[in-house]
Amino acid sequence: MKRRLPLVLSITALVVALAGITPLGQAARNAADVVRFARNADRVDGIHASKSPKAGRLLALNSSKKFPASVLPTTGLSSLEIVALASAQDSSTPKVLVVNCPAGKRAISAAHRLTGGGASSIAVTESYPTTPSQWTMRAVESPATGSSWMLTAQVFCVAGT
Repeated sequence: MKRRLPLVLSITALVVALAGITPLGQAARNAADVVRFARNADRVDGIHASKSPKAGRLLALNSSKKFPASVLPTTGLSSLEIVALASAQDSSTPKVLVVNCPAGKRAISAAHRLTGGGASSIAVTESYPTTPSQWTMRAVESPATGSSWMLTAQVFCVAGT
């Protein structure tokens, strides 16, 4: 029996070594990798994912690669209204516009447009929310060219307090 034990261990080691080289051995290693992946399949950088909204979890996209409607805001950009105001088209400088959002809406951002012959030498020097529902914009011509120009302010207003 003492002579057979080393022989049995040697044969077992040879079989194990050969099984690792064969396609069957490779398949066994691949299956182990799949099991390791499956245990971590619901995580991204260690954060668990969820099919329904839950605090502290990532939310999976639906089949059309979009967030479910249940997690999208019901107010916000769906109530977006753009209010525009234009100055006179003349050569006066500076031009200041104060744009008010409709009642119940607040200003979240603004854009401007400069038109006319002197527009290339005009700079918008101020653009800021004066109050939650009002935006102020100021533009100056430098150097003065005497050409007529116009400042148009567009304020983006949304529902909210």
